[in-house]
Amino acid sequence: APGRARRRRRIPVAARALAGIIEPGHFRFSVVGEKVLRLEEHLGYKHKGIDRRFTELPPLEAHRLAGRVSGDSTVAFAWAYCMALESAAGCAIPARAQWLRALMLERERVANHLGDLGALGNDAALGFALAQFSRLREDWQRLSMQAFGHRFMMDCVVPGGTRVGLDPPVLDRMLRQCDAIERELLVLHAVYDEHAGLQDRFLGTGRVTPQLAAQLGLTGLAGRASGQTADLRCDHDWPPYDQLAVCVAT
Repeated sequence: APGRARRRRRIPVAARALAGIIEPGHFRFSVVGEKVLRLEEHLGYKHKGIDRRFTELPPLEAHRLAGRVSGDSTVAFAWAYCMALESAAGCAIPARAQWLRALMLERERVANHLGDLGALGNDAALGFALAQFSRLREDWQRLSMQAFGHRFMMDCVVPGGTRVGLDPPVLDRMLRQCDAIERELLVLHAVYDEHAGLQDRFLGTGRVTPQLAAQLGLTGLAGRASGQTADLRCDHDWPPYDQLAVCVAT
């Protein structure tokens, strides 16, 4: 009836796992239509015994465990472990291996970006976006499979270097793929910008001021989206990033 107070609905929403396994959490939203009035969150902890398992493995084999801590960041985690081991042993890494590691890390980064961009559209009820970005990510990972023997490039970073090399013909295909995906991204960027329903859900959502981001110590994508310029590739430019002059996206 006119003038009657709108009912407040309390909807328990389960956490969704993009990467397969996430920490346990319970979220309760109080909403009116699409407006969130209140969010109650209860975060848990999942003990998987990873730290203990590291102590039980020979140092030259533990990189395989590091690469399985987070499946879609296997290159980053394995590289971090190998860097620590190589630093402790005073081991010098061949320049070719350094460049191959960086190439794999950037391919991992792009694959995650493609997946997340599709998930953002899907979370705002634009299933078309998820389908298109999933297609692009699948093409990207299939070429990684052909180049390095694994879609996620698992176990390709090993102590002292890399397990696989790279043939020039495959490198040419990677360069052509970068150009092709960039063209499609420009089209999808326009779709995101011009889709009224998507923008209604995006604009003003999840905003964090630079001041609050600095107080919270936000890093990565969340930090750079909120005016923080932290990027390990620039702040701690280990080889070969000391020669790449990465442009930080904020």
